[in-house]
Amino acid sequence: MSQQAHWSSIKERGSLLGIRFLVAIYKVFGKGFFRVCFFPVMLYFYLTGGQARQGVLKYWRNIEKARQEPPSNSLKLQYQGFKVFLTFGWAIVDKFDAWLGKIHLADLDIVNPQSYAKLTEGGGCVILSTHLGNMEICRAIFGAGENKKKLNVITYNEHAPSFNNFLKRINPEAAINFIHIDNFGPDDTIKLKQKIEDGEAVVIFADRTSVTNPNSVHFVPFLTEPAPIAIGPFALATIMDCPVYFMTCLKNSDSNRYQVHIEDFAEPVKVRRKERQAYFQQLMRKYADRLSYYCLLAPHQWGNFFDFWRGNETLQDNSSAKDNNQ
Repeated sequence: MSQQAHWSSIKERGSLLGIRFLVAIYKVFGKGFFRVCFFPVMLYFYLTGGQARQGVLKYWRNIEKARQEPPSNSLKLQYQGFKVFLTFGWAIVDKFDAWLGKIHLADLDIVNPQSYAKLTEGGGCVILSTHLGNMEICRAIFGAGENKKKLNVITYNEHAPSFNNFLKRINPEAAINFIHIDNFGPDDTIKLKQKIEDGEAVVIFADRTSVTNPNSVHFVPFLTEPAPIAIGPFALATIMDCPVYFMTCLKNSDSNRYQVHIEDFAEPVKVRRKERQAYFQQLMRKYADRLSYYCLLAPHQWGNFFDFWRGNETLQDNSSAKDNNQ
């Protein structure tokens, strides 16, 4: 099977200027107008984005297998694929509310209150999140009150500094700081460690493989197939020597409210060098298991528009050989 394109090679179909324009229009016309407008916009992206569309359809086939459902016919499959696109578009509208500071703690349902209390009342931490749901809505639980905590979101988007300035202009109280990391190194580790020591949270989206080292993965069961999960986020979380949480924010289709799911994921632990790879793989399997659970809970809120499994048998063989040699 030919090697599939890495997610970072897929050009984003949008721009910071476009986001600024949309936010300006949103302020004038409101959410209802945008929800109507996003239908033809997302239909256009669905029809013209062949690679993204095929990635989503493969994802939906895995959802059906995991649910032990018979495969959808072609028409129903395309409907489900477009619904994933449309749900993503509507989530962007909700992001506008988050950026503008219109979403508050009272607007959210905290599913795990004990983990929430531990997270907000404790010191610095690492949060492993995912492109499932709408994590940016969670700024509401960190941005106000006596337990206010700054979120530092690691991103590979080179426009992160400009986007930070944009957020500060539209909402000076925004509690999110996007950190662009191109080629992770010791200086970045020190910088993130300092933020955690200052009581801040570092958010890592662990469902994307590395841009600079895409082969640094371990294949773990995800839904019904082994998927490549990057080692880096779990190695970094361990190095930070702090509590680690899993978090995602999903919209309940019945109540139309966002539900914040927070789970205790790992406690600080000293791992001997020869045991690190096995420990990282344990965390990666746990992460993929929780991601599978929440995908089945809210399957249309998936936001990875590429072949998540990558179809790269050679890469999987190399990963297995590396494990056997350790």
